[in-house]
Amino acid sequence: MKITDLHNDYLTELNSKQAIKYIDNNISYIDNLFSPIWTTKLKNPLNYIKSKQNLIKNSNFLNKLHICIEDMYFFDDCMQNEILNINPYYCGLCWNYENKFCGGAYSTASLSNKGKRLIKFLEDNNIQIDCAHMNEKSFYQFASVTTKPIFCSHTGFKCVVDDNRNLSDEQIKQIIKSKGIIGFYFVGKYISKNKISIFDIANNIENFVNLYGIEHLAIGSDFYGTNDLPHNLQNYNHFKNLEDELIKHDFTDCEIKKIFYKNANKFTKKNIS
Repeated sequence: MKITDLHNDYLTELNSKQAIKYIDNNISYIDNLFSPIWTTKLKNPLNYIKSKQNLIKNSNFLNKLHICIEDMYFFDDCMQNEILNINPYYCGLCWNYENKFCGGAYSTASLSNKGKRLIKFLEDNNIQIDCAHMNEKSFYQFASVTTKPIFCSHTGFKCVVDDNRNLSDEQIKQIIKSKGIIGFYFVGKYISKNKISIFDIANNIENFVNLYGIEHLAIGSDFYGTNDLPHNLQNYNHFKNLEDELIKHDFTDCEIKKIFYKNANKFTKKNIS
């Protein structure tokens, strides 16, 4: 079974040699891998992003690997050309806390005028905005100004675990109304009130599909962004375990393919250059 993953932090957590080995070991499972650089903890984000961009450019699997940016806190207008040269597939304006552009999940800040200008710059250059870490206030302000279908690379659902990092029912409806896509992550504390299991993953997916349908759901694993994963869903070679669990939940092969890669591929082909 092929996999398109909208969010894997391996380029942030692994050095170049380790990242190349990781890609080589997993490429047989991957249809498309969206690879954000989590900049929040980096001292020189732009230089780091450029170094990882070169790694991807020199890879034998360039057409499957897509560099992205998570948290644009470091951005100034003088960096516009450098961002365009990097050409990320998507950018998240913030991480979990506020910056000069908008409010993160655990802040109360709003989308600022600088944030609106950054959105326009990115969207004018066909770079998707990732709303995954925005708080609800910034999310709705973003939804009112974006010209694109809404993209959320990795999240869970507040109807299961009421955490600010997850989407509310109304946010999910807003994304679906915009013909957007939602990447579901495997982070235990956000998707289960008990010790996380692969049954919980399948239950979350089943709950979403029952409420909203299957067409707007994808995978955004958050591998390398957390250690809080089911013991038998730690990497792409474990997706057969998730497939088997979804079959137990009466998902068909066609439906599983939509969640694992077809929905994401359809969205990114149409909306992300």
